[in-house]
Amino acid sequence: MSWYALFVQTGYEDDVCRYLDKVREYMLQDITYRLLVPKRKIYERKQGIRYEVIKLMFPGYVFIETDSITQFYKRAKGSPHIIKFLKEKDFFYEIQLEEISRILFMADHKGLINLSLAYVVDDKISICAGPLLGQEGIIRRIDRRKGRVKVEFIVNNQSVLVDLGINIIRKLS
Repeated sequence: MSWYALFVQTGYEDDVCRYLDKVREYMLQDITYRLLVPKRKIYERKQGIRYEVIKLMFPGYVFIETDSITQFYKRAKGSPHIIKFLKEKDFFYEIQLEEISRILFMADHKGLINLSLAYVVDDKISICAGPLLGQEGIIRRIDRRKGRVKVEFIVNNQSVLVDLGINIIRKLS
């Protein structure tokens, strides 16, 4: 099966997934597919208080894994809030496995990338638990105050930096 992307109205990503799952039994019953809306748990500060929030990694996009993208397109193209299916010329744009595999590796079954636990030694980070465990090489920046790290993802053959949440449990020197 291959991965593709739907461009949807921002803020309606989960609604599109719910709708497509709801109509699966009578409109898409013979098509095998899986939908993914990658999200991340990060920290935000409001009035000096730190909160955990869940944010979309790629607002306006829903990823779909299927072997029948043409049939899926024909049946789902008029669905609410779907703007278009991403294409290259006349072909549906297939997301390379290397591009989506990092997200799939870090995300849980609902597509959420949770917080990681880490400690810092002389400006070098070491992850001790969480989705970033063993992925230190893709971390580009650390913001200890915000509890975030900038992580590099490759999307459409371009480098994209995404903030992920991190708990720094201690600083060693």
